[in-house]
Amino acid sequence: MMKSISTAIKAEWDLAIKEKIIFIVIIIIPLITNLLIGYEFSKGHIDNIPMAVYDQDNSSLSRMIVKQFRENEIFDIRYYLDNSLEMKKLFDESKIRVGIIIPKDFNKDVTELKSPTLLMIYDGSHMPIAAAAKSRASEILMTLKTGISIKLLEGKLNLPPDLAKKTALAVRFSNKTLYNPTGSYKNFLNMGFGTAIVQSAIALMAASAIRSHEMKGKKKNQIGNLMGKVAFYTLMGWLSLLTSIFLQNKLFKIPFRGNLLHAVLLSLGLALSVTAFSIMISTWIREKSIATAVCAIIFVPNTIMIGYTWPVLSMPKPYQFLADFYPFYHYADNLRDLFLKGIPPIQIYGDIIWLISFSVITLFMAMLGTLRYKTAFYKKAIKKEGENIVLS
Repeated sequence: MMKSISTAIKAEWDLAIKEKIIFIVIIIIPLITNLLIGYEFSKGHIDNIPMAVYDQDNSSLSRMIVKQFRENEIFDIRYYLDNSLEMKKLFDESKIRVGIIIPKDFNKDVTELKSPTLLMIYDGSHMPIAAAAKSRASEILMTLKTGISIKLLEGKLNLPPDLAKKTALAVRFSNKTLYNPTGSYKNFLNMGFGTAIVQSAIALMAASAIRSHEMKGKKKNQIGNLMGKVAFYTLMGWLSLLTSIFLQNKLFKIPFRGNLLHAVLLSLGLALSVTAFSIMISTWIREKSIATAVCAIIFVPNTIMIGYTWPVLSMPKPYQFLADFYPFYHYADNLRDLFLKGIPPIQIYGDIIWLISFSVITLFMAMLGTLRYKTAFYKKAIKKEGENIVLS
C-alpha cells in the first residue's frame, strides 16, 4: 500500500506541475487574497464616515461641538445644511452615514438649564459604520457634556473650578477591553477570512481528486491511491494555511500570543478534515462539477455559518447544532484566540481530537465510496463485455 500511496502523491504532484491549476487555487489565490484582506483592513478601524451638520443655533457652543466632530478622524463632515429635508435626501442617496441636528437656541437653553436635545442620526443599513459612529460620537458628546456641566457649575453656583469638576464628575466610569483594546477590525476578522479562503480552495480541488480512469486495479491499490491523494492535498492546504498565518502576523502585525505548535497542529487538523471530506464527496459523486458544487455550498459560507462574524450563541438552536459539524467551527475561533489571547493547550486539544475523528470517519466513508465505485465500474464492464459477445 505504501507504494500506492507514494505513487498517488507523485501523480498529483506531476499533475500540479503540468496543469498549474492546483498550485494556483490552493497556494497562489489564497496568498493574493490574504494580501488583499490584510491591506483592506490595515487601518484596523472605520474612518472617514461621511457626515452632515444642520446647525440651527450657530452659537459659540454649537460651533465648538461641530469642531469636535470635524477634527475627529472617524468623521468626515461633507455637508453643512439649511434644513432637515436636505439631510433626509442625503441619507436616502447614501451620500452621508451620520447627521447631527443642533436645535435653535441650543446655547441659551443650556445656559438656562432647560436640557435641550441634540439629535444624532445614523444610517442603520450599514451596521459596522453605524456602530463605529455611535461609539465615537458618544465619547465626543460625553466629554462635551462634562465640560459644559463644569462651566455651568462655575457660572451658576460660583463654584471654584476644582470643586465644579469634582461635582460634575461625582461618579466616574472606567472601561477596560482585554486582548483587542483598540477594537481593531483587522485583529478580529483577518485570520478567519484568510484561512477560510484556503479551506475553500482545498475543498474545491480535493472534490475532483478521484478520477474515473484511476478506479481500476486491486482493492489494496485503490485504498493506497485514495490515501496518497489525501496526503497530497492535506500537505498543500496545510502549507497554505501556515502561509496565511505567517502573513497576518509578520506582514500585517496582528499579534500572535499563543504557542505556534498549537497553530501548526490545528491547521494540520483542518487541512486533513476538509481534504478527507471533499475526497469522500468525490468518491460518491462521479460528476466532478456536481462534487465541486456540493463542496462549494458546504465550505464557502463557513465564516457565516460557524459564528466567526455573528456568534453561534445568538443563532437559533438548529444552527447551533449544525455548526458543531463544520471543521471550521473547531478551527477559526481557536486560531483567533491563539493570536489575541494565547489560550491554554487544554482548550485546543479537544477540537484537534474532533478534527482527527472527523477525518477518520470521512476517510472510512471515502473508502466505501471507492469500493462502491469500483464494483459499479466492473459490473458495467462485465455487462458491456456480455453484450459484445452476444452481438458477435
